[in-house]
Amino acid sequence: MFGSKNRIGGISPSVMEIVPHDFFRVAPGDVGLVGITANIAHWDDAHFDDALKELEYGAGYLGSRDVDFIIHFGAPVVASRGPGYGKKLISLVERAGSTPATTSIVSACDALRYINAKNIVIVSPYPVTINVNIQKYIVSEGFNVLALATADVPFLKLHAKTPDEIAHLCIDVLQQNTDSDALYVPCPQWQAMDAVKKIEDETGITVIASDPADFWVAFKHLGVQAASDEYGRLLSLL
Repeated sequence: MFGSKNRIGGISPSVMEIVPHDFFRVAPGDVGLVGITANIAHWDDAHFDDALKELEYGAGYLGSRDVDFIIHFGAPVVASRGPGYGKKLISLVERAGSTPATTSIVSACDALRYINAKNIVIVSPYPVTINVNIQKYIVSEGFNVLALATADVPFLKLHAKTPDEIAHLCIDVLQQNTDSDALYVPCPQWQAMDAVKKIEDETGITVIASDPADFWVAFKHLGVQAASDEYGRLLSLL
């Protein structure tokens, strides 16, 4: 039965379309996703402020819906507030929701440490200014960023970038950076999870993509058995 074992809450700054599509392909049938959004439509501080203003209320609301864990999706809002902000956001969400939580950029760092990665390549759909914030955050967590690339996808068109297009861009960047330990692909709003296995198969590099990393943290915390070889090495570790 839906959510009979665990209910995982999700807070998305924007629409929630790729996340549920990804989630229900890897989660067992008795683990449910309970999601809310702030419906922002641009990458800028004013919209990020709007999303953060709703965060405490949203976390409290999800807590009232009996969730066992909360995922705050998306890196740009957190990275825009500077290094270390992710842990502050998690503390706020956990306090308001009375449940454990994570946020995407912290999930990614946790996953990168778990696989003992040090030298990272980042490929995102974000504008250059957002990418720079993410790089600063990742570096502050003790990683080396060897390359930073962007597909520069318009905010409202993230869903339309195909997995093959994402994979080809990532493979190209990795082939130019052969000393990398891992690839970080942020953003839960594009179809990165479906590109992971192709990238790993062709390059031999482990990929830490946004949705798989968030699910991995939540499932690992809750003891959910959801191992899958279809979507890359990280989820297979469950």
